[in-house]
Amino acid sequence: MLRALERLGLADLYGASRIPIYVLNVAFPLVPEEVRAFCAGKRAVLVVEEGSPDYVEQAINVELRRSDITTRVLGKGALPRAGEYTSDVLLNGLASFLAETRPAGVDADAVAARAKGLLAHKAAAMAAVGDIPARPPNFCTGCPERPVFSAIKLMQRELGPTHISADIGCHSFATFAPFSLGNSILGYGMSLASAAAVGPNMARRPIAVMGDGGFWHNGLVTGVASNLFNKGDGVLIVMKNGYASATGQQYLPSSTANRLGAATGMSIEQTLRSLGVKWLRTVRSYSVAKMTKTLKAAMRTAERGLKVIIADGECQLARQRRVRAEEAEKLKRGERVAKVRFGVDDAICTGDHSCIRLSGCPSLTVKPNPDPLRSDPVATVIESCVGCGLCGEVAHAAVLCPSFYRAEVIRNPNWWDRARHRARQKIIGAFTARDAEARA
Repeated sequence: MLRALERLGLADLYGASRIPIYVLNVAFPLVPEEVRAFCAGKRAVLVVEEGSPDYVEQAINVELRRSDITTRVLGKGALPRAGEYTSDVLLNGLASFLAETRPAGVDADAVAARAKGLLAHKAAAMAAVGDIPARPPNFCTGCPERPVFSAIKLMQRELGPTHISADIGCHSFATFAPFSLGNSILGYGMSLASAAAVGPNMARRPIAVMGDGGFWHNGLVTGVASNLFNKGDGVLIVMKNGYASATGQQYLPSSTANRLGAATGMSIEQTLRSLGVKWLRTVRSYSVAKMTKTLKAAMRTAERGLKVIIADGECQLARQRRVRAEEAEKLKRGERVAKVRFGVDDAICTGDHSCIRLSGCPSLTVKPNPDPLRSDPVATVIESCVGCGLCGEVAHAAVLCPSFYRAEVIRNPNWWDRARHRARQKIIGAFTARDAEARA
């Protein structure tokens, strides 16, 4: 909304009495006192509410009429009843609202003309640029769920394809390239239940993927308990990242701590064993080789029944927020801080790009080959890398080229760091001098 006001040239009016903005932290229930206080004395208000029916708009109307406040409430009409409220939609909606209400100090006709010009310019710019490559939804940089899907691809390369029951959550992004894994999505925590429906018709065991949020929400009963009761035979992967990440990183029964900082005392492993799950493995998410091996074991074992693999890896967004704060405090105290970074050796990279097809990390991309005798672009790791190590893990697990290297960026180095740096410089200098003499 603020961005739309800026584009219409109204940013200087934000916060003034002419165009104040009331942001609902919670849409239901409304806070009647706040709604009345905001709307009192105004000729009209615009309710920006995606979707239909217009629940918030109706509730505000009821509250104002109940209090004999005559403020007009506009919403649907100025804004569409369906579709996403993109910046273009908001520009048109704000222009329509201002044209309808004519607030003092605002030239509504000029605003409408500006909105029309902005939208026309966008169309012209799109026509001038031409087709832009598609940018499908994807996992965050360093997401602990991406290496699990890399492992599934490596497993299927050897054992063949199998039915993948996806679930609601971050892991739904695996249905897009480069993984393209997910034959069905039924509902939040319903992946194991949907796998049970197709399992008897499959030549191989189906694999159900479920987040820890979906596990506690629904998967424990409709999935695990039902599967055990009905003697099902399949594989369940639980993404244990510590939070309901897709909806804002809310705490779960299996989180390290609750929102007050106290330990929860609950775990997915203990819960599964208490229900009778016998085949249970917990694997670090980023260990692609071990995860691939565990998946193969689950698919090949003669043991019937539910087989559960818990992929243990903290949500990278939550981890980065936590780590940044911790590192900032260390730097203030002058303490040592080391950040891991990965890179690609241009001279070794073959330009095959299997690493990109198997990981899909946004920090892993391509650049022109510095070797004039080779035309294929080489892989490169850009600055957004968070040092999760997936690119190197994939290169190892998939037996790809050994072009990845690991480096540490150290701030406030100690005496040992400085000593190692001097030793490395001497060794590298000796080899460089030897190579130069050999070439001469």
